[in-house]
Amino acid sequence: MIRIDSATKRYGATVAVDNLSLNVQEGEVCVLIGPSGCGKTTTLRMINRLVEP
Repeated sequence: MIRIDSATKRYGATVAVDNLSLNVQEGEVCVLIGPSGCGKTTTLRMINRLVEP
């Protein structure tokens, strides 16, 4: 299970992810879609602890 509650990530004055909450239950498939620069990669990096929220 993946649970994120109100995660925000900033790079200087730029907000990459703002107040993200997400619950993915075991066995579920989750897809992140959106335009370039909307925070998809940053979200995945936060989930994998490659960057701190």
